[in-house]
Amino acid sequence: MEQSLIDSEKRLHSVIQGFSIPAFVIGKDHKVLYWNRALARLSKIPASEVIGTNQHWRAFYDKERPCMADLLVDSALAKVPKWYSGKYRKSDLIEESYEATDFFPVLGKKGRWLRFTAAAIRDSHGDLVGAVETLEDITEQKEAEESLKKAARVKK
Repeated sequence: MEQSLIDSEKRLHSVIQGFSIPAFVIGKDHKVLYWNRALARLSKIPASEVIGTNQHWRAFYDKERPCMADLLVDSALAKVPKWYSGKYRKSDLIEESYEATDFFPVLGKKGRWLRFTAAAIRDSHGDLVGAVETLEDITEQKEAEESLKKAARVKK
């Protein structure tokens, strides 16, 4: 049984690391459990610097503040509008999940636009054990949309 649990943990780690979408997982204590390679590449922060800490916010913000996953772990859904006003919505796909789009000036040289989703993680008894947050860089899409808007204004 113990070996089966170890093997299962290794498989989970491999799956999360293999995601092409940047992702991290925090426990109910807000400490980072997983920080995949895609997120390390996007954020320029290696997993070794954040796993076991509550420093995941550093990848996205210049001062400490909650990420969407933190709000789910705290069951602080009433605070979602405070931090993501006009930028978020409840997911149609998964309960206890929120989606948002925002600009992150600390990412890259000129900042990056990210679409991100955070979902609560519950154990087999229904107890909250953490949250996962996935992020998609949509900067090129946003820049293309802006170029189209500029072109439309010039034609008028």
